[in-house]
Amino acid sequence: MDNSFFTTKDDKKFFSSILNKEDIEESTSEEEAPSNGQNGLSLSLYYVELVNRIKASLSAMKTFAFLSRDNFKDQELGEEFYKIVNEDIGKTISLLDCFNDYINFSTPMIKKNTVNTFVEEVIKKHESQFEEKKIKIIKKQFEKDLPETIVPDEHLRYILNSVIQYILLSIPSNGSVGFLTRFFDVEAFKGKERNQLQKDGKYLEILVVSTGYEKWGDQVEVVPGTSAYYQQEEAIELILKLAKEIIKKNKGMMRFKIYDEKPMTFISLILPIERRNVVHYPSPEERLKRAMVVEK
Repeated sequence: MDNSFFTTKDDKKFFSSILNKEDIEESTSEEEAPSNGQNGLSLSLYYVELVNRIKASLSAMKTFAFLSRDNFKDQELGEEFYKIVNEDIGKTISLLDCFNDYINFSTPMIKKNTVNTFVEEVIKKHESQFEEKKIKIIKKQFEKDLPETIVPDEHLRYILNSVIQYILLSIPSNGSVGFLTRFFDVEAFKGKERNQLQKDGKYLEILVVSTGYEKWGDQVEVVPGTSAYYQQEEAIELILKLAKEIIKKNKGMMRFKIYDEKPMTFISLILPIERRNVVHYPSPEERLKRAMVVEK
């Protein structure tokens, strides 16, 4: 097999585990609990939880007031009672929402583990499609403390979704797929490929390897000079070509190779690393959800 994709000695072990179909391995990277001083998760999260409980109680009171209207002997008084309670509760909830937004903007969080998180998300998103084709996820090996990439979140999600879609369309049923994230060593590159990356740049890699490559049956012409095979093949390849253009716009690189003798398909996404700490402002609900995951 051509070793151009093997940039580290550990690669062969990873890929051989795909071929040998070892037991499914979960990701080794887990998001560490962020420090209170760094991400403002101490008082703000308690506040968010308290506000949510107060809002739930107010909503219950609003429902009770609505149901109590008919219990008034004076119907107009019952309607007026509900109107006053409804308006007061609405004002209070609006005020609590404003405080929620203020807390959100006042306590930014350092963005981290985005690449590994997004890979997990797209796998989960397409989980039913993997199950439908009986495709096994044999290996997930994620680099711990992987830095952020300069690629915007929306672009990264699009790229990852495109790769998964390609895998689902090209891999045969009962196949297997593996995912790996890691720091990427530019020095391992030689020749023209190295010239596509900045000499002093730092990069990370998302590597997807799958067994098999599904051929689309006999080449039956449906349009003179063009077979159904080529039409289907070109449509699938277009998915990767579009993703590749997005990667190039973000100063990264995509590598793709099919090894017919195995057969195996390799897709390597090389993305520039963000050298600065990136902060973001997740919603109060997202902060609370993240804190609950950390506690588990």
